Amino acid sequence: MQRKWDVRIASPRKLFRALHDFLDDRGYVHEYEPLKAEPDAIHGTAIFKSELLGKSDSPKRDWAYLVFGILLLPTILLTNLGIQFIKQSRYTMRTIARIGVEGEAYLAKEGAQGTVQSEVPDVVSDARITLDMEAGPARGEYKIWRPTENKSELIRVAEERQELGDGLFGLLLRISQLDVKTSQDHESDGS
Repeated sequence: MQRKWDVRIASPRKLFRALHDFLDDRGYVHEYEPLKAEPDAIHGTAIFKSELLGKSDSPKRDWAYLVFGILLLPTILLTNLGIQFIKQSRYTMRTIARIGVEGEAYLAKEGAQGTVQSEVPDVVSDARITLDMEAGPARGEYKIWRPTENKSELIRVAEERQELGDGLFGLLLRISQLDVKTSQDHESDGS
């Protein structure tokens, strides 16, 4: 299930930094890359699109591999195979949080009232924020080998997705200029 929010903010870079801090505060490891805006075909409008990818790793043990490896140890011919199974019984379970940011920024001009009429430029940004999560055995730097099928892990990921979603919603309410609109896409996630 993917969660989505539409927000209006003053600065897309400030939003992006806040999302980085959000992942840091929740123990997700990620690399900071500043958000880049590019000019759009419409004069005075810039578009931005980026993705934050955070990971949380925890060591796990596959008990079936461990037991099978131990059972093979006493057999003289299969001792090396047993040792391989014991080594492979340890793995890292990785949870990946993917936060997408996409939107446009434009100048909104506001006339100041007084004896002299002047214009004060202000930046307004409309953004779509998405949250996706997945978990499975770690592979590479920020990938998983395959999605987990373990029921207890699926329950844990669903709970963590709910916690992250609620926290992200609270953050967006604090930094947005208007009410945050929420939507959810329901996909079959096996839970």
